[in-house]
Amino acid sequence: MNGNQVGTLSEVVEKKNDNASSLDHAMHVAGIGWYNIKYCLVLALFLIAAIVEPIGYSYILPASKCDLNITDAQRGFLASVPYIGIVLTSFPWGYLVDTRGRKKSLILGSLAAGMFIMLSAFMPNFISFAACKFLSALCTACPAAAPYTFIGELVPLKYRDVTLSVTNAMQILGSVIVPLFAWAVLPLDFRVDFGAYDFRPWRLLTMMYGFLFILAALLLLCGPESPKYLLSQGRYDETLELLKIIYSKNKKKSPDEFPIKSLKIDETVQKEKIRFLTSLKVQTLPLFKPPYIKWMILNSSIFFGILATANGLYIWVPDIINRVLTGDSEGATACEIIAQRLNATGDDIVECDDSLDTTTFLINFVANLTCAVIAIVVSSTVKIIGKKNLLISVLLIIGLFCALVNVVTQDILFVIFLSAMPVLALAIGPVNAYAVEIFPTHLRGMAVSLSMMMGRIGSVIGANIAGIMLNAACEVTFYFFGGLLMFCGLMSFLMPSSKAKQTKEVLMTKM
Repeated sequence: MNGNQVGTLSEVVEKKNDNASSLDHAMHVAGIGWYNIKYCLVLALFLIAAIVEPIGYSYILPASKCDLNITDAQRGFLASVPYIGIVLTSFPWGYLVDTRGRKKSLILGSLAAGMFIMLSAFMPNFISFAACKFLSALCTACPAAAPYTFIGELVPLKYRDVTLSVTNAMQILGSVIVPLFAWAVLPLDFRVDFGAYDFRPWRLLTMMYGFLFILAALLLLCGPESPKYLLSQGRYDETLELLKIIYSKNKKKSPDEFPIKSLKIDETVQKEKIRFLTSLKVQTLPLFKPPYIKWMILNSSIFFGILATANGLYIWVPDIINRVLTGDSEGATACEIIAQRLNATGDDIVECDDSLDTTTFLINFVANLTCAVIAIVVSSTVKIIGKKNLLISVLLIIGLFCALVNVVTQDILFVIFLSAMPVLALAIGPVNAYAVEIFPTHLRGMAVSLSMMMGRIGSVIGANIAGIMLNAACEVTFYFFGGLLMFCGLMSFLMPSSKAKQTKEVLMTKM
């Protein structure tokens, strides 16, 4: 592209901006209705699938330990695999989401993740099983983060906070699906001889978890691309046509009645095709310079604390509950019961037992369902509560619950405090809502992906810390994660106000 072409493009952009509408105003005119909602639900399914996969390890690993000869050390490694893969690929997936589109990236990543997960169900040993799981994890970073950006760009500005929070709360349904599917499948008693291995219930459960990715990708095939992405790529006519469709579906009117005829270009559109590394640099470096570096540090740090607990510690919750409820719990705390069981069985050599107490399934199902209902109700009132207040409250309350696990001796309180962790998903929506508001379209996907990458690093560290410390220093474990959440809650006071306009004003003053 030479200088004359740049000048011509600049003149065209200036003419288009005359008497044109901003995209936010056009989205407001198009409104919100079933068209927006149904695709937000589809995008929520990606998030549900992305949470089901790692949490599913809580049940699949204990049930498969005899067939795959998995040691405790290998179990800890496998529990970290989904997050390791996401950490390694969040950067390139963020690049693809920003440069190749939200829709294409989501479909590609989810189909690949689903196929590798289903393939792992047919692996005969630990190495091949871990390899398939690792390959699936490399593809999971996209459906684990990109839907937040997509959802925020698919609804009018004034509905963004509520939509992101409600959709995010629905992600907790993934925590409900995990024990529900496990409860339905793992107690089954069947064994199909495949020669090198037997096909048992845990393999069927693995396939069921993986199919959620494939289902979400198939449903999105007929969906739209993000209007903000289309506009940022200079595809003005496509953006306007999409807005007409949204208007027509929501208002039950003809697309030709859409009152807006042209869109204002708010951001620089680059037509040049540049090399990958150069483009990656352009999309990343601005995030680590003023005015965005402060928000990147805040978002990333809060995500680290949230996911270190919600994914890292929570992956061990079914095992912890099973240990406590099957031990001598009279007048003892959870850590005292765990210590008693370790002392009683430390020197014993027992036959491999991969059975799980069905009471654990029931408790986790009821607890997670309750958390999901609470989360959806609370998130639907986020405009009243304010996303900043919601974020702070969730982090401080769940942090306190983690610490209180060390002092309660009643089983019911222990189960309530420990099973409340899925409510942490409520904190993810507000943090991502800030990312959608603060960062411009061409940096937004990368910003969300990098923040989530830090969160996944927290998941890896959290899962391994919990696995090591639960036996060696049980009480320290719960104080550590509780303190981490409360620290993140205090950091959240530094976030801008809940209103989008005020967020933008804060950002502009920093510029």
